[in-house]
Amino acid sequence: MFYADRCDLCGKCLEFCPYVDYNLERAQKEMKELVEGGTPPIVGQCVTCASCNLVCPTQANPFDLLNERQEKTGALKIPEQAMQNFAKLHGLPTVVKKGKKGAPVLNLCIVGDMVRELLDNPLFEDLTIVEGADYFCTVGYIHLGRPSPVKKEAKRFIDNLAALGAKEVVCFHDDCYTLLTTLAQEYGLKVPFRPIHIFEYLYRELLKRKDKIKKLPLRVAYQSPCASRYTQGKDIYLDKIFELLGVERPARKYERVNALCCGAPLMARDKERAAAVKKWNIDDAKNVKAGAMVFLCPMCYLNLRKLCRDDGIDPVFITELCKKALAA
Repeated sequence: MFYADRCDLCGKCLEFCPYVDYNLERAQKEMKELVEGGTPPIVGQCVTCASCNLVCPTQANPFDLLNERQEKTGALKIPEQAMQNFAKLHGLPTVVKKGKKGAPVLNLCIVGDMVRELLDNPLFEDLTIVEGADYFCTVGYIHLGRPSPVKKEAKRFIDNLAALGAKEVVCFHDDCYTLLTTLAQEYGLKVPFRPIHIFEYLYRELLKRKDKIKKLPLRVAYQSPCASRYTQGKDIYLDKIFELLGVERPARKYERVNALCCGAPLMARDKERAAAVKKWNIDDAKNVKAGAMVFLCPMCYLNLRKLCRDDGIDPVFITELCKKALAA
């Protein structure tokens, strides 16, 4: 939600954007035009990573205004086929795999087929696992420049998860956690269970098995999903996980507040620009001599894994990293 009363047109949000080369004067000019109802070039050039929300000094959420204008004007020029492909996700079959009574629910959203092999993990043994259309958060529509379906479907998503009766719902996908925390609050929706980020859950389970962990002598780069811009607080758990596993996370240019999109949202509309963004990520990992790139988002993983391997960097999902430490 954009808070017009908080925005002082400082322009720092657009000046920060790593995908356009705006000086402060141009950033202020385009932000003023945007707030006044116009469609400046940034609306179409936006990568939809939401980093401008993160750096806004007044927490006005400028990306949310950009996203609304993208929907109103079609400025992102998303191909119709890409829209249709995403809409098909609403037709995915709903699956509920019952776990131990009283255990948390693990929601896979619509990424089940992407992460199926990752579920063979002792950390998930007792959980009820759900996936499919009934548990689809729809937050991905934001990358298509269409925020309205997210708000429209939010209550349905929350109600379907609540009907499972669990006290805790673990979000495998960062998008779901974003909806159940930040966006639900903005929409005025009550969430009658505790959303648990996958980082928090993994850390909690690793602590229970602390004596079984074998340290991993790895130097890693972490690829942060775009949705993480909405929920920065949980990243403390990632640092704690790395500490438990003995993994080194060296400081680099594109991480934490400065983290880049993986390039996937650009693939349907600007492959050349997407390729450049992907290269920035890989080169940044190489510059700190990372032996592995750790992923949380399945789309980030699919988008960057080949480039990682081509450059001698091992692409590894965070859940697999934890499993390796327990199996070592």
